[in-house]
Amino acid sequence: MEPIRVGIIGVGNVLNQYLDKIGVHPDVEVVALADVNSEAVKARAAEYSVPKALSPEELLADDEVELVLNLTPPKLHAPVTLQAIAAGKHVLSEKPFATSLEEARQILDAAREAGVKVGSAPTTFLGSGMQTSRKLIDDGWIGRPVAAFASFACRGYEHWHPNVDPFYSPGAGPMLDIGPYLITNLVNFFGPVKRVSATAPRSSETRPRPGKDGEVIQIQTPTHVTGTIDFESGAAATVIVSWDIWNHNLPHLEIYGTGGSLAAPNPDHFSGAPVLRRGEPGDLALDMTPPGGGDWRETPITHRDDAYRGIGLAEFGYAIRKGLEPRTGGDFAYHVLEVLLAFEASSEQGRHIEIESTCERPRPLPSVGPQEPYRFD
Repeated sequence: MEPIRVGIIGVGNVLNQYLDKIGVHPDVEVVALADVNSEAVKARAAEYSVPKALSPEELLADDEVELVLNLTPPKLHAPVTLQAIAAGKHVLSEKPFATSLEEARQILDAAREAGVKVGSAPTTFLGSGMQTSRKLIDDGWIGRPVAAFASFACRGYEHWHPNVDPFYSPGAGPMLDIGPYLITNLVNFFGPVKRVSATAPRSSETRPRPGKDGEVIQIQTPTHVTGTIDFESGAAATVIVSWDIWNHNLPHLEIYGTGGSLAAPNPDHFSGAPVLRRGEPGDLALDMTPPGGGDWRETPITHRDDAYRGIGLAEFGYAIRKGLEPRTGGDFAYHVLEVLLAFEASSEQGRHIEIESTCERPRPLPSVGPQEPYRFD
């Protein structure tokens, strides 16, 4: 397959997570980087031996670029994606897909009219840890999946991030920043969502800025969000995302079935082995041989284990070449965004929020060995 020619807009903190292991995907060719900071883009292009260091406008006008990877700040995701679509480019955006459903609808409408494909990260559900978990669920190792628990919690990003203010601005917060990892993987496991019920407070109006005596960060978004998701399949999930929790012992992602339980790896990572606990004798899983009965057992990895964020570009490029809908495509990205936004809406309105959109459950990736090429058929 001819490599997909990629241009990347935005050379900040996330760039290395896409390019550090891009060599394991020979069907991806990064031909240009762009940023409003000309010095930064030149330095990053030299660092990764990318032939062109451009302005965003120059990259969008470059006929060599087929697929734009949008790594701009979240509030710019929709505007930059729309500009790229207008230039005739396919676009894969970092999460979130947009900061409002109105923006997301504009993206889908523009992409359909232009005949290009759009989609959004996170793509961790394509990694070995989550694909192995998906295979275990699909193969019936925990029986029929009926429930899940998902969480990400910490004390906030101001203690490590150099530019934290956007994270506490409207259209951000923990649900739109770290929630996509949870919701994307839950939809990968269970399929589309039916409704959401949630509460979404914030613990304070300001926070001290570390290392800056007297300076504060304005908090303009919920900082602790918890709620439940009902899936079309009949399963239910409890979700917690928070920047108000200093310490905890909560699991990241567990799936509960009629015949056992599965602890998936960290959904922010691409690797890690799932841990499985099957029912004891006399439980509902007697139609399958349990690996160790009631003990928690680490499971073998069923997929190649060296993916990183570049796998999203490789899968997207394969879909473009083959005329398929990417697993991270527009309808999937829109549905995930609607679910994310429904948490705050439910809290504000004091009611269940029915999810109007739907999507196909992403196709599982074929299993491949450690030395075999990635496959996306």
